[in-house]
Parts: sequence; C-alpha cells; structure tokens
Amino acid sequence: MISEEFFNVFLVQGLDERMKAIRETVQPEFEIFGEQLVLFLESKCNQKFYAHVAQHRRRTKYAPEITWCAFSQQKRGYKMGPHFQIAVNKDYLALWLSFIDNPKGEEKMAATFIKNPKKILTIPADFDVSLDHTITKTEKVGATDIIRDLQRWKNVKKGEFQIGKVFPKEFFKKKTNEEFLLESDTVFAKLIPIYQEAIGAVKD
Repeated sequence: MISEEFFNVFLVQGLDERMKAIRETVQPEFEIFGEQLVLFLESKCNQKFYAHVAQHRRRTKYAPEITWCAFSQQKRGYKMGPHFQIAVNKDYLALWLSFIDNPKGEEKMAATFIKNPKKILTIPADFDVSLDHTITKTEKVGATDIIRDLQRWKNVKKGEFQIGKVFPKEFFKKKTNEEFLLESDTVFAKLIPIYQEAIGAVKD
C-alpha cells in the first residue's frame, strides 16, 4: 500500500507534474486506507464520517510539500471543525487529530484542554505535535510543553494545533501494510477521546 514511490512524489519538480504524481500514486492509497479508517472511526464514535482528499486547487505556482486526506463528520468540508488526518510529505507519513485554519469554536476548545488537560496529558511521549499544517516540522510530545502549545493555538490569530504520530518513511520498509493498519488503529484510538472532548466543548 505504501512504498518508496509514495514519498518520492514530493521530489517531482513543477506544480502540474507533482500534482499528477500525487493523483496517480498517493490519492488512490488514501482512498483505500480511507475506506477502512472511516469504518473504524464510525464504529468508535457512533457517528457518520466522510473522507476528504486534499486537491490543492488554490495553488497556482508552488507545488505542495505536504498532501493529506481528512476525516470529519461534515460532508461538505473538514476545516470548520476538528478532524482526523493522514498527511504525507517526502520524509514521513503522519496520523493527526487536527485543528487548522481557525475552526469554529477553537478558543473554546483550546480553553477546555488548558483547563482540563488530563486527556491531552495521557498521550504517549513518542507521539508528535505540529503547530502549522503547511510545514513538516514537528515536536515529540515528550519534548514540548503541551499547555504552552495550546495557549499559542488559543491566543495567536492563525495558530494551529495537531497531535498524533509521525511514521518516518523508513518505517514502511520494515513493516507490512497490515502492521501499519494495526498501528493506525492504536493511534486513532488514543486520539478519539480528545476529539470527543473538543466536539463536546463546542456543543456546550
């Protein structure tokens, strides 16, 4: 399912050329993986989920360095609320719970996590945090200050917050697709309680 070619599409030069490689190599795998992940999320959350494959239609000049497939309860989009993501770039694949592009109620969600950080703080130290979904830099949970990151997300106008796990491309040389799917179930199972807390904070 995931091979060296999956990551090498980001070495292709040119917007049109790279988008063609993404559509031919990455997006079909997103669709296959997405079908299984939708079923998993629905079974765990008892809610309908929809897969949204990023199309990067607004790009007119620079080729994307990251592409992703998002999973949300909204049929027509995903950025308006918390959602799950599979994101890939030339170096790694990441599984995220994402709060990006100023989702509705983000200050309330961030404030809830800051006031009651118990669920966030149970995330394993080898998981990762990203504060900008457009760049590849991440920090290990065990090496960052989660409360500080949440405060930044709450107080900075364009602040973002993603928490999940990064899998370096070397991981896929050693593991089978089945082993990765089991890993992904474990990761998302740990993220679902945080997702549900965020959804609850907005509804309150």
